[in-house]
Amino acid sequence: MAVFSPEKILFGVALAAALASAATFGTLAWRNTRPPRGAAAHVQLHDTPYAPSVADAPAVKTDTWDQPGPQSRGHDWVYDTFTPPEIYYSARSGHFTAKPPVGAGDEAEEPFGLELVSVRPEPFRLQLIGYVGEEGNWRGTFENAISGEVFIAAAGRRVPDLALSIVSLDVRTVPVILPDSMPTQQRIATAVVRDERTGREVTLTHRERRLTGGLTALVAPPGDAAPRELRQGETFKLGAASYRIDKIQLAPPGAEVTKESPSLAQPDRRTLTPRESDPASLPAAAPAS
Repeated sequence: MAVFSPEKILFGVALAAALASAATFGTLAWRNTRPPRGAAAHVQLHDTPYAPSVADAPAVKTDTWDQPGPQSRGHDWVYDTFTPPEIYYSARSGHFTAKPPVGAGDEAEEPFGLELVSVRPEPFRLQLIGYVGEEGNWRGTFENAISGEVFIAAAGRRVPDLALSIVSLDVRTVPVILPDSMPTQQRIATAVVRDERTGREVTLTHRERRLTGGLTALVAPPGDAAPRELRQGETFKLGAASYRIDKIQLAPPGAEVTKESPSLAQPDRRTLTPRESDPASLPAAAPAS
């Protein structure tokens, strides 16, 4: 029995594969070159001469993008598609400001109509500003911080419009240390009042104003010298526009205000900074406890 070498076996396999491939592709080529069966399609010709025509242009729908609306940060915070505003940081006020892109909001802008005069710590609604009388019969001079009324009262009196009661009033001589000076003896009037709203007792002295720990914003229309004192969350009206104090901060001083008006498509929110420095906005006094 003849034994074939591996080389001959591989050669035989390759030859068989080549013959099979040639037969297959030859059969396919023969089928594709055969003439089509059946009669050829008849072409009908006309004597009318060819007249070129122009097709109508397709209808194109054009949409115009709406102008970008201001963000919640304020009227000038307008983000256009390709040209965002220029944003700046003021180290003096501690706030970011934005300059809107050119062409965004070119329509006449309604003035905001309100300025921040100053930010002040909120005083307690009753202040002790002095005293009169003598030992065993002291009376205090009190100021209603809300109405501005000044009155004289002794211990045991109730102030109904402020929901406060004067529990005790005393005047004592105590040492007072002054900067760069020797201690001196001074009479200090002290009153303890009960807050009927919270059930807590608050101590007042006539040497310093008692604070609540909250803040108030003094605001006014531009050029108006009579500011209005408002607390966070309060709302007031100027003409047809209404303003809401959203947030007040002391350092750096500023107030976030939202304006709503029938002439505005959406609320105008801005962060206001004081129009001028106000040294009285930072009195040296401790908050009420």
